[in-house]
Amino acid sequence: MIREMTFKKQNGMKIQGRMYLPEERKEKMPLVIFCHGFGGNFRELMHHGDGFAEAGICCLFFDFCGGGRESLSDGTMKEMTVESECGDLETVIADMKKLDYIDPERIFLQGESMGGLVSALVAARHPGDIRALVLWYPAFSIPEDAQRRYLAGEHEVFGIVLGKEFDEQARLIDVYGRISEYGRPVLLIHGTEDPIVPISCSERAVTVCQDARLVSMPGAGHGYEGADSAAAREHSIAFVRKHCV
Repeated sequence: MIREMTFKKQNGMKIQGRMYLPEERKEKMPLVIFCHGFGGNFRELMHHGDGFAEAGICCLFFDFCGGGRESLSDGTMKEMTVESECGDLETVIADMKKLDYIDPERIFLQGESMGGLVSALVAARHPGDIRALVLWYPAFSIPEDAQRRYLAGEHEVFGIVLGKEFDEQARLIDVYGRISEYGRPVLLIHGTEDPIVPISCSERAVTVCQDARLVSMPGAGHGYEGADSAAAREHSIAFVRKHCV
């Protein structure tokens, strides 16, 4: 079953999403909130939704405000920052916890690339609300990249011009210090040939997180396709099911 979702931030901006639900619902269900990466949108990830639903897990996909050129949510990419996306995710979590068919004790965050960074930061802020984390090639390199652009006076990433606030804020994020504050289980899945976010970022994360495991995807790059995509999904579902108990 698919359900269209709309969330409203305190500033009035709307966040659009789509949720995949199991066909049989006999009790409150676990939820995975799946966050897309920089410049992306949830339609690029929603093909994973059926797999989660078939495993008895609700899976919500949504567009960050200004998170991509084809975002269905409000806002533009010049307005978007890491902090604004953290706020979007916090809005979504708060609203999802209120639904009578969602178990608020079994909410998981899953994110790819920048969505992985945002998921990790939000989980560290609200460890009691997030049962566990699944991070696909999380962009923990963003602060370092932001510092380089800031010093060079650049504002463009992959041909997209960002507002100056993006790098001003992002360069100051202590990623590994922040994520170390989240003491619950973390699964990282990262390709060995990722040219955008090196696997060393996830390798370092494993050393600072209290309960983390890294699954290396041999030969995979940034973004999964075909067999890599299916394998990453199955690893994720198995992890979530394990920690639903």
